[in-house]
Amino acid sequence: MELSNSWGAPQATLLITGRNLNPREVTDELGVVPTFSREATAVSSFRPGEGCWAIQVTGEPHRGFDAPIDELIDLVSPVLKEVQDLRRRGHAVRLDLSGRVRSGSRTVLSPHALARAAQLELPVSLTTDADPPTRSEDVLDWLPAADGSHRATSDTPEELG
Repeated sequence: MELSNSWGAPQATLLITGRNLNPREVTDELGVVPTFSREATAVSSFRPGEGCWAIQVTGEPHRGFDAPIDELIDLVSPVLKEVQDLRRRGHAVRLDLSGRVRSGSRTVLSPHALARAAQLELPVSLTTDADPPTRSEDVLDWLPAADGSHRATSDTPEELG
């Protein structure tokens, strides 16, 4: 089911970062090949000075997070103990949910998606990617309407999954 005006290209990512994180060691320890990794010495605007290791699963545009979270959980569940060990050793480990947004877009996390994400027992972060506004007043477009219309909802149980 397609969600109207929702985030495009929803991604669920197991993200592991740290100043002394060696991506090759994480790959060896988990026995899982990452979809993205980077040495701490690499030049980057994303978490500069930190090593990164990630498994990313991208869902269908405007379809929500159920499928990407399910697929990520299936990939991570066999090595969850090892992932938790990395966290105990001081690395930042989180489930990151991300997507492409435009002004006024939204996303819904279904009870199923929340229950599956909770199985990881990890912090959850939300990250968006957006085109910069074309007009200066667009910067404030995210603010709710003064008339309170943002409180009205058209979400039906079918939309929420």
